[in-house]
Amino acid sequence: MSDIPTLFDRYGWAYETVDVNLWCSTFFTENEEEFDLYVLEFEDWVHFAVTPFLPPVPAAQAARLHTAMLRLNQQLCAVRFALDADGDVSLIADAPASQLTEALFATIVEAIVFYTERLSGELRRLANEPAYASPLIQD
Repeated sequence: MSDIPTLFDRYGWAYETVDVNLWCSTFFTENEEEFDLYVLEFEDWVHFAVTPFLPPVPAAQAARLHTAMLRLNQQLCAVRFALDADGDVSLIADAPASQLTEALFATIVEAIVFYTERLSGELRRLANEPAYASPLIQD
């Protein structure tokens, strides 16, 4: 098993223990948006999730947003978008617990923060402004 609390400490992020093998840390983007990063250790894997990544999406825009997220998934490195059972958008990453070093933990967290800062506003606009065409999402 990995020592997630020690990895958070070494990375310099505060965290709270939510449950057995589940931790949560909060971070802010440059635009002062607040996001929660959950880290779950389950069996032989460590799962990272920024959830919710977006507020609830209007039903009329869901298909457009989901198509955009699938396109983005091919462009992203180390992370990907997902929908949970309630239809909430999450930004996720996974790593084998046996290979989760301090360097890999930092790489995953940095990728999550980078893509959160770069894409949260774009996807929010795409979900709420039917005429918006994001320059970051290639058709």
